Formats: sequence, C-alpha cells, structure tokens
Amino acid sequence: MGQKTILLVDDDPAHISLIQRGLNRVCLGCQVDVVRNGTEAIDYLLACGSHAGRDPAPMPQLVLLDLTMPKLDGFQVLQVLRRVTLGDRFRLPPVVVFTASRKRNDVSKAYRLGAQGFVQKPGEFCELIETLRLIVTYWLELNEFPPACRFQKSHDDVRRSPVPPAGNSVSASAEEP
Repeated sequence: MGQKTILLVDDDPAHISLIQRGLNRVCLGCQVDVVRNGTEAIDYLLACGSHAGRDPAPMPQLVLLDLTMPKLDGFQVLQVLRRVTLGDRFRLPPVVVFTASRKRNDVSKAYRLGAQGFVQKPGEFCELIETLRLIVTYWLELNEFPPACRFQKSHDDVRRSPVPPAGNSVSASAEEP
C-alpha cells in the first residue's frame, strides 16, 4: 500500500495550520487533505458534490473531525456517515473527533453517532505534537483492520520522526476562541 492520507475536517485556519505542522512532524510521508466544513467532508468521502471528480477508491486511512463547523457540524457528519455505512460497515475510514470541546455530552453523543475516538485538542503545540503522534501510532500503525477495508494499511507504510523535547518546540495556542 502506498502513501497514507489523513483527512482533516476543520474550519479554523489557525487549527488547520498547527495540525498540519504537527502531522508533518509525526507522520513522515503522510498526505493531509483538508476540508473546511461538514458538507465538504461528506462530499470528499463519498466523492460527490464539490468532490465529484475525486476517485473514490483511495480513501484516507483516518479522519480527524472537528465538531464546530459551518454548514454541517461534526455531529451531523457522523449522522450522515452512520447512515451511509450501515450496509457497508468497512467502506469508510475511522473517524476520530478532534475538538476543543470539553463537554461530556459531546463525547457521549459522538460515540453514539459512530465516532471511533474522541480526543481533545491540546492548547500547546508540544502537547499537540505528542497527541497527534499517539493518534497516528494507534490508528495507522498498531490498530488492525479487517482485510476487506478499503483503507487498510501495512505497518511499513508509516514512518514517524522523533518528537522534539518539550523545550525545543514552538509554543502556539491551539485553543478555540
């Protein structure tokens, strides 16, 4: 299997920039595709609407989904994906909600709607790097998917770079306003 792709679904330009920088440090050779709202996320994953020209066969291996976005929010995206995947459970990649929300109800609701993970965005860049490293390690290296998955991976496809010591990283806030 070739290059790994992570779909980042977030509308905040500052968060997008920080997350892309972080993923570039922990997931060498990974491609990060970005969509900025829930409607565009659905279009990308189903290769329709604004992404109708996208080849639907190469799916991302992971979706990082923010909750608070225009058009369709993260919960609405999960609802649509849940309906789509009822008949074909392994067609779409795992979705990890990656949000600044600290609300317990958001966590419960996300899992009820089919999210495979829920991770709070850290406030400091060095913490973001470590969080992304853990997410990438689990979902792209350690976790085993059934052979029928269109987004399955091989362990040799992802190479991680060492995480710099906390004192050597750039400090930037990733908190939502």
